[in-house]
Amino acid sequence: MDKRGQVTLFIIIAIVIIAVVVLGLIFWPTISTLFMSQQQTESFLASQAESLRDAVYDCVLATSYPAFERIGLQAGYYDTTGLERLDFAGNSYIVVMYKDAAKQRINKLPSETQIEEQFSLFLEREGYAEIDSCLNNFASFKRNMNVEPGERKMTATINPDSIMINVDWPIKISKQTARAEAEQTINQIPATLTVPLGNLWYTANRIVDCETQVDCNYEGLKWDEETWNDPYTLQYISRDARSINKDQIVFILESVPHRIGEFPYKFNFAVDRT
Repeated sequence: MDKRGQVTLFIIIAIVIIAVVVLGLIFWPTISTLFMSQQQTESFLASQAESLRDAVYDCVLATSYPAFERIGLQAGYYDTTGLERLDFAGNSYIVVMYKDAAKQRINKLPSETQIEEQFSLFLEREGYAEIDSCLNNFASFKRNMNVEPGERKMTATINPDSIMINVDWPIKISKQTARAEAEQTINQIPATLTVPLGNLWYTANRIVDCETQVDCNYEGLKWDEETWNDPYTLQYISRDARSINKDQIVFILESVPHRIGEFPYKFNFAVDRT
């Protein structure tokens, strides 16, 4: 009985030792930082700041790109409430030129500034929450330091061959150890989408400007002269016009990728002369 008791005691001691070792390995990253010097603490925060900034950048890109894909397929709009549509080949297209009750031709193609505002609307309704979900409330960073996000504002700037996402979001990080305390405020860097939305919008604007004129049917002679035969636009854009009938036309503009990591981008819209 004494031998059995001794064996049982040894087993219990072994289990306790193993448990202590396992817990030590799990919590060692946290334990090891408790006795950092001031310089070590500041260096630690600097390394974490870079990782946190990269995480924000990646989540901004992951959220913004699908939003602008959606905006491009909807003629530059995020919120399409009250806009006319044409259905063609199983897809729905936003009408950006139509006749009102007085038979006046109306141009509803949003300006570049209005498209930027549509992105801001997306952020307020969905985007900020998606970014927060992507970052998981900074859970992976909060295991090793304190993270305090400040007030956030993001805006988009549409350039001819890219979209710049400007991120104004200061985030304070701090670390308290047994020997030192340090803090740092991180400012984010802009995120760039390799999307030639400005060039696509320019072509769309030429088409719609023409269509608002009574004697202009862009998909006819002008389509050939100004679009197909334009050596500049042919460098980056392919396009198609699909007639539902003689007065209802769907325009499909699509960029031709020419940069590393770039994907085709569509800007679709419709005109209705009836």
